[in-house]
Amino acid sequence: MSRIRIYHNGHILTMDAAASVASAVAEKDGRIVAVGPAAEALSDQNAEKIDLNGKTMLPGFIDGHSHFTTAGLMEATQINLASPPVGTVKNFSEIGDLLRRKAASTPKGGWILCYGYDDTALDERRHPTAADLDKAAPDHNVVLRHVSGHLSVCNSLALKTSGYTREMADPPGGIIRRDASGNPNGVLEEPPARELLFAHIPPVTKEDWEAAITTACDMYAAKGVTTAQDGFTDQAIWDALFATHEAGNLKIRVQVLPGIGRMSFDCIPAVKSGTPLTADDMLILGPAKMLADGSLQCYTGYLSNPYHKILPGVPYDSLWRGYPIHQEGDFSRTVSEYHRKGWQLAIHGNGDDAIQMIINAYARAQAEHPREDARHFVIHCQTVREDQLDRMAANGISASFFVVHTYFWGDRHRDIFLGEDRARRIDPLRSAVNRGIRFSLHNDTFVTPIDPLLSVWSAATRRTGSGAVLGADQTISVAEGLRAVTSDAAWLAHMEDRIGSIEVGKMADFAILNANPLAMPVEEVRDIEVVATIAGGQVVHGNPEQ
Repeated sequence: MSRIRIYHNGHILTMDAAASVASAVAEKDGRIVAVGPAAEALSDQNAEKIDLNGKTMLPGFIDGHSHFTTAGLMEATQINLASPPVGTVKNFSEIGDLLRRKAASTPKGGWILCYGYDDTALDERRHPTAADLDKAAPDHNVVLRHVSGHLSVCNSLALKTSGYTREMADPPGGIIRRDASGNPNGVLEEPPARELLFAHIPPVTKEDWEAAITTACDMYAAKGVTTAQDGFTDQAIWDALFATHEAGNLKIRVQVLPGIGRMSFDCIPAVKSGTPLTADDMLILGPAKMLADGSLQCYTGYLSNPYHKILPGVPYDSLWRGYPIHQEGDFSRTVSEYHRKGWQLAIHGNGDDAIQMIINAYARAQAEHPREDARHFVIHCQTVREDQLDRMAANGISASFFVVHTYFWGDRHRDIFLGEDRARRIDPLRSAVNRGIRFSLHNDTFVTPIDPLLSVWSAATRRTGSGAVLGADQTISVAEGLRAVTSDAAWLAHMEDRIGSIEVGKMADFAILNANPLAMPVEEVRDIEVVATIAGGQVVHGNPEQ
């Protein structure tokens, strides 16, 4: 029979509705059985006592949105081309060196997959093309995925292998960029344009899926995350997650967001978000996911007014506003149908015109099929306007904000993509708080590394990579930021009855930190170390007594 474990002698931020701070917490069999003096009173019942030695305990962090399995797959099996501050790659020459090194150990005709390059962070300030990649690896199929995930570049052999020709028209919702002669130049925008390419990439092996999910568990647990999201899940990822769980190798909880159009919904046993898919709550059903537009950094985010500047080499004029992935009528009908069936929906929207489409579709769905407590939300919600926040509040629509954009791309949003006025309002958290809109925060990993505390720091400081403050009036407090990665994130996931706060009956999911984020200068929050992570009472990272 398992023993009670009592964590004591620390600062236990419960994140309950009263923002209580407790002296101790007791857990047994993966559940919290007592908090505060009641937990300390159990110490005479043959309990195991764990001394926190003054450290701070919070509920395990909840990932508001990311691509858990794909992030692990990239880290475990692909070449990382990220630029500072995430990686080291600064120019095409360094990309070429990495490709040549990989090509030397890869049979001719094989595939070389890379991720994380950012054209605006490279010395050349443009996307590489097929011609650029051919210089390094002409005899291999080479594919580079942009840091945003919304654009890919491939070399000439990959274009030929996949069947791209000059006669091909751009598919609806995507663009095949071309050279001066009208031939595909290797740059493919958005999923519809990349569908043919991705169909020819060899399937992921069982061994690589295992490595991917093991890697992802370690990445997330190291940052205090006990519940991750797998956003836009396809059938292969769904199957891999269940196989990993069956093998006993899933260390943290994963909420699965099935991608509309990416997998068969016939195999899903429920529609209600938050429903356990396994008896131990390690796999949980999330909302159905769609895309409304692309990425501001790729000029595929759908704006109501033109982009601030068009970089040299980008084939758009000064009136370019991006574009939607779907025609609005089709999009709205799909949203209504899934809403009618009882699904929560989570829809990616970066540009304000895309966000307008999402709000319109959610409002129409609710008007046609009234339903209480749907908790639909907008993923990213980058350039949402004040009038749109009013409509979101009125219609019960929430958001998961990608607030670390202020750090990773804030300077470039101000100087290139959006201009000063729009850039200082990206991720308007204070405006959302003022309207009572509940929201989560996310890193959209693989786009940026998983790091909830960096999200909290970004929300409270809005520091850019250069150290400037972008929209000081949209900052929120550290306490509000912590709620957005714990209790409010649990609410948005329809899991507030099980996770998100340290209360009796909930899962024993904890993050143990070396400092109290509520008792230190806000600028230092990003430097807090996660000493240990505990999921369901099991230590999955570090040592709580270290």
